[in-house]
Amino acid sequence: MTDAPRFATGPTGLAAASESFGPIVGPRPFAHCAVFEDLAGARDAWAELEALAVASPYQNYRFLDAWVRTTGRARRIEPMIVVARDEAARVTAVLPLGRLRRGPVWSAEFLGGRDANFKMGLFRPGVEASREAVVDLLRRAARMTRPRVDAFRLTGQPISWEGAANPMTALPRRPSPSFGHKSALSEDFDAWLAAHYSKDTQKKLRKKARRLDEIGPLEPILAKDEASARKILAAFQRQKEARMRALGSANAYEGPHTARFFEIAATQGLEQGAPTIELHALTSGEKIVATFGGLAQNRRFSGMFISFDTDPAISRCSPGQLLILETVRDLVARGFATFDLGAGEADYKDACCETEEPLFDAAVAVTPLGAAFGAAAMLNGRIKRWIKHTPWAWTLAERLRRQTGRLRRG
Repeated sequence: MTDAPRFATGPTGLAAASESFGPIVGPRPFAHCAVFEDLAGARDAWAELEALAVASPYQNYRFLDAWVRTTGRARRIEPMIVVARDEAARVTAVLPLGRLRRGPVWSAEFLGGRDANFKMGLFRPGVEASREAVVDLLRRAARMTRPRVDAFRLTGQPISWEGAANPMTALPRRPSPSFGHKSALSEDFDAWLAAHYSKDTQKKLRKKARRLDEIGPLEPILAKDEASARKILAAFQRQKEARMRALGSANAYEGPHTARFFEIAATQGLEQGAPTIELHALTSGEKIVATFGGLAQNRRFSGMFISFDTDPAISRCSPGQLLILETVRDLVARGFATFDLGAGEADYKDACCETEEPLFDAAVAVTPLGAAFGAAAMLNGRIKRWIKHTPWAWTLAERLRRQTGRLRRG
């Protein structure tokens, strides 16, 4: 681990100088650029912007540090943390990127992979940048890497986050294949429930809850110690594997690196009451019938994963949906203002979340090879979006995916 960037431009002593300046940003917000090959080297700048910037919890230092040490390492992703400063040496942006090989191409992408529902940089409030300024920053950063990055593939970015515009919208972009789902939480859970579920649906859910309660007393729990966190994660893994087998698909969370990532993120900070991943579960007697994990930050809770017991007697009672409602009840009581269920298509997301959160993909080429790669990546995203938003094509794609999964499993 290093305390200084391997490659940098601009004057020395910038980290110390940045602390003495206010939030106003000059006409050249990215005058200086440095690239760090590990997260620790950028930690001070990162911490400074985490305290100021409006960004998703998927860009939290602890979250990405745990991810890089587990899943990122398993996938041979090399950290490429870009830190930009203005002419007065103030930190103006931190881009948590990673380099990876995609065929013959070196691609730079946001860290977090499939585990991050929202991907973005951290920017000092007040930063306004033209397309030329953002592209120039990325290309300068690319030239500081060895081997040089061929292209930046920056997917799943929100256009804005909690009312703050994302400066990366200046880049050439296309809508992402999927969009995010979020809900504004009121101070009264019953009012929120009535706004999202009809009286008839609420009646059906109460009936399902009674059925589960008859199997064993129903109780929502929140992991508050390491033992309960590990118990919930073990149940999640079992339930997800059973669900994937039933669908004839590969397990989206297979591999020891993913289990280790969840374990680290769910237990670090737990003793202080602030785990990186917060774990909720619904128990029926001694049995965990549903699990739900998410990230809590700045009065917003971002749902990350969910699972439920596939036993027909239990699954027909919709334990996952019941757990989401109990989680929202808990979040309302704790004063949260926003709840999201990430990106992707699902009926339960539509039921809980009244607002679609648009996401976009962008690609910036550095080399001719990168230009071809970027064009192909954007076309691939466009095709995925068409499939997901064309009912017959989506049904066919899902059918083919399941059949392929069954064949692979033999």
